[in-house]
Amino acid sequence: MHHALLVDEILLSILAALWESDKPHSQLNAVARTCHFLSPLALDFLWSELWDVWPLLQYLKPSVSDDPSSPVPSTSFQRAASRVRKLSCPPLACANDTHSQLILTERLRSLSVIRTTTALLPNLRQLSWTDTDRSRYVYIRLFLSPTLESLELDFSFQKPHHFPFLASLPKLCPNLHRMSISKHSVISLSGDDGPSAVRTICRLPRLTTLECESSTISEADLLHLSQLKSLMTLSLGIPSWASSSNEGLAFRSFMTAKDRADRWWFCNLRKLHLRAYSVPIITSLMEPGCRPLQTVVFNVSEAPTAASLTECFRTLQSSQCDNQCSAMRHIKVRDSLSSATLGISKLPDSKIITLDVFRPLFAFTKLRTLDLGVCLSFSLGDSDLATMASSWPELEVLSLNEGRGWRTSTRPLITVRGLESLCALCPRLYQIAIVVNALDLFPPSPRDADQDRPVVRNQAVTHLSLGDSWVAKPDEAARALSNIFPRLKRISAWQNPLDKLPEGRHYCRLWEDVNKYLAAAF
Repeated sequence: MHHALLVDEILLSILAALWESDKPHSQLNAVARTCHFLSPLALDFLWSELWDVWPLLQYLKPSVSDDPSSPVPSTSFQRAASRVRKLSCPPLACANDTHSQLILTERLRSLSVIRTTTALLPNLRQLSWTDTDRSRYVYIRLFLSPTLESLELDFSFQKPHHFPFLASLPKLCPNLHRMSISKHSVISLSGDDGPSAVRTICRLPRLTTLECESSTISEADLLHLSQLKSLMTLSLGIPSWASSSNEGLAFRSFMTAKDRADRWWFCNLRKLHLRAYSVPIITSLMEPGCRPLQTVVFNVSEAPTAASLTECFRTLQSSQCDNQCSAMRHIKVRDSLSSATLGISKLPDSKIITLDVFRPLFAFTKLRTLDLGVCLSFSLGDSDLATMASSWPELEVLSLNEGRGWRTSTRPLITVRGLESLCALCPRLYQIAIVVNALDLFPPSPRDADQDRPVVRNQAVTHLSLGDSWVAKPDEAARALSNIFPRLKRISAWQNPLDKLPEGRHYCRLWEDVNKYLAAAF
């Protein structure tokens, strides 16, 4: 054996590479079968992640008979079970196959009759359970252990008595850090149904992440959850009881209770993802307290107004202590109207985003991502873009209505020269989605009237998303943009739904010509 294989770091890197590159894992299987020295480490990789319980059951056959007093795990089973770090059960492939469903239930039943004094999988770290069969919920308890750190549940939540494992979850999994509940309508229950899932979740002493992908929550449980000091990441839906007009009795009583809980209102939250009908609902829940937020993602159903966005950003800024504003790294706001386009006629001010909307965010001097996808128009010029860029010198992603366009009634105000200034002020940019006026490629500037070509070079950007940008001369546009972005390979512009607009086909063809010139340059 080569001496290099005696170095643990080198050996583990080689086995990890085999694990990643060979999904059937035939090479790792060969290593485990042929080399006595490497076999334990290869087996660690092979057993670390299971997508079904069947591989474990093969070790039960020699030890399990028809006698119910005999199901004791064999030594081989114990060795294999101790290596499992991640289990996904049941496999999605059998979801619509009745025969496979029956087999899965039988396999789980076989595991449930094993007599053991320790956890079935004593070193399990991650458990993902995707199921629609209520009769199998009882088997989740088989895989709960003190070592479990991440639990993903993907099914329709029912009443607590359908989940015998729920009440004992804090005791069985004291080290659980992350919990994800997906594809269900509600995780909170009315008072008549007994304690809700949230109340049990809040008893987990080390929980730092709670993700409820499609869920809503009651006001009482939201208040309860807000007091969980260990919580650092929250993804949640704000339900229909929160009215954007704040006129509902339930919402007013909730706001009063929330005021009493301001002191510990998500006091240690770092990442926040909220889904609601409108931006004002999200704003109302952001108002109290100070917390060191680093990432915020807001998804709304209704298109916001410029005023509601301004108020949301102002509230977000005020929710941060002055010495914590530099902690904010990522801001993303999107509505659900991605396929909608604004008319080209004169728009009211409430539908136009100007520089003033972004001013509250200038306090976040370390911002790296700003991503807006809303059914609004933009009115920003070169000087506005420079003001924004100078406020966020570490910006890496600037995406303003990617794929949607800005739908301005006049030609865009941002020129290629403004794009150059943006790259000069934000040298870390690698993703840009804005709308530019590529008709006048380099209009005269008082500072450098004699310069015909930009001096700024951004080597990171290989793709630009320019929405409904205007262009007249594809060859000159390609030359001007490639001077700023030497590695630029493609530009996306006037794509669906913008290509359905009257002028869409014309500009779409011109930007495709720009892409041809870019391709020819490489």
